[in-house]
Amino acid sequence: MSEAVRVDPQAHLARQRPGGVAFLFPGQGSQHAGMGTDLLRDDEIAELARRCSRVAGVDLARLLTSADEEELRATANAQPALLFVGVALARLLERAGIRPDAVAGHSVGEYTALCVAGAITPEEAVRAVVARGRAMAEAAPPGTSSMCAVLGIGPEAVERALDGVPEAWPANYNTPTQTVIGGTVRGLELAGKRMREAGARRVVPLNVAAAFHTPIVAPAGKVLGDVLRTVAWQMPCVPVVANLTAEPYRTVEEIPDVLERQLSSPVRWADCVRRLAAMGCRHFVEVGPRRALSGMMRELVPEAGAHSVSTPEAALRLHLA
Repeated sequence: MSEAVRVDPQAHLARQRPGGVAFLFPGQGSQHAGMGTDLLRDDEIAELARRCSRVAGVDLARLLTSADEEELRATANAQPALLFVGVALARLLERAGIRPDAVAGHSVGEYTALCVAGAITPEEAVRAVVARGRAMAEAAPPGTSSMCAVLGIGPEAVERALDGVPEAWPANYNTPTQTVIGGTVRGLELAGKRMREAGARRVVPLNVAAAFHTPIVAPAGKVLGDVLRTVAWQMPCVPVVANLTAEPYRTVEEIPDVLERQLSSPVRWADCVRRLAAMGCRHFVEVGPRRALSGMMRELVPEAGAHSVSTPEAALRLHLA
């Protein structure tokens, strides 16, 4: 790891053009079968996938082209596949002349953000999230826990409804009217009932294999932390706003510690997006296989431009006025 280097994210944004561009990278649940087929037709992207696969011991080409929905739902498969799609799309955007002034990622998307910001190589990022996914799967075996999105009530109401509910916790504070909860199967059954009694419009099960960002996956933290401390981290070249703190990373040394704690701590996504807006970002580009984050922008920063890039064609067509 390099020597401590501190950056001033606000000063960085001040040096950029007016109306800064933020790239947003989604987390698990936004994957879908075949999401990398068109990307891998590009020779440079295909070669990058081969290098990442060799380093991480995973067949990215198969996961991105022929794996079915059930296989991709597995944590250890979804996370490296999602990371690679985000990195590849960001490279195509760069070819088209669009670069971010700041970045953030939701859950495992934070690793994509750090990679695109130059804090970690793509090969090492894939290796790290493969280890992350495997550790999480061991801590929370499939079928024992999951997550639900609670729509239509605020985070405070969600927290009150969860008071006294065993084995269920807030996991993602996404918008003023969307909070994701995670827990055991039994805990979510009771929590869902409490949410509807509290006035929730809908309680929607998510396409994930475990209760991420809750104490259930805390045992995976030590395993992940050991892997993260083997990475040759660099200071990001653009600000990266962290899920845990909703603030940009300011030193290299804090990166593995924050990521280890992120694993079992709630994602403060609404605060992350507002922090990017406060730093001067006015265009928010979701870079990933589905529209998962851009739809939240109307609630979070309604005056900003919200865009979505999920295919090579979309990357080439994107125009930011």
